[in-house]
Amino acid sequence: MIKLSNEPTTVFTDLAISFFGFYSANALQHLFNATLMGVHKYFSLYFLAIAFSAFFGALYHIIDPKYRNVRSGLWKITMIGMIFSLMNMLMATIFYSVPINDNFFKFLQIIIYFFSFILTVRIFINDNIVNAILIYFLSSIIVCMAMIFSWIHYNDFAALQIFIGILITLFGSSFVITKISFHKHFNHNDIFHIFQLIGMYVIFIGSIKIIDN
Repeated sequence: MIKLSNEPTTVFTDLAISFFGFYSANALQHLFNATLMGVHKYFSLYFLAIAFSAFFGALYHIIDPKYRNVRSGLWKITMIGMIFSLMNMLMATIFYSVPINDNFFKFLQIIIYFFSFILTVRIFINDNIVNAILIYFLSSIIVCMAMIFSWIHYNDFAALQIFIGILITLFGSSFVITKISFHKHFNHNDIFHIFQLIGMYVIFIGSIKIIDN
């Protein structure tokens, strides 16, 4: 079933993303244990979801294409991981932006969980990565607005770092849509993964400094 992948760079970069995701999730979980701040908890879960998504993405690129059912299952898991990462990024943002005892806070939580469920169902209907990127783009715009507002009005440099990290990731995702490649062993997925790793690092640096509202 398993053979040497014809996309070795994609497998390697997926595993690098997975490793850094697990590292970041663990560091933020330790920080949450010390601070008990929801923003750290959900950023930890954000990185954990990315780590699992990237790990199953690596498996997808390893499996021989003739095993279509196996690859389809792995790809759906990868896309669902992306949805969970978005859900947790949005949850971290409301812990950062909205007072916890506010009814609006609870309303936003319900909305996020509801749309996460809808998007998960949609993945089983259409798991095209372009659709997932569009969902990521829309969710990221919401987070970026909250972060840039905090940077401008409260001079919160951690929010600016998260904003920059998201922009780097979004720029990288443009290569997936345009399918611009430099080499058959360094294709659009690989370019995206490099930018994603850089973006993750910048988001991680910001997320360890940020605090609840």
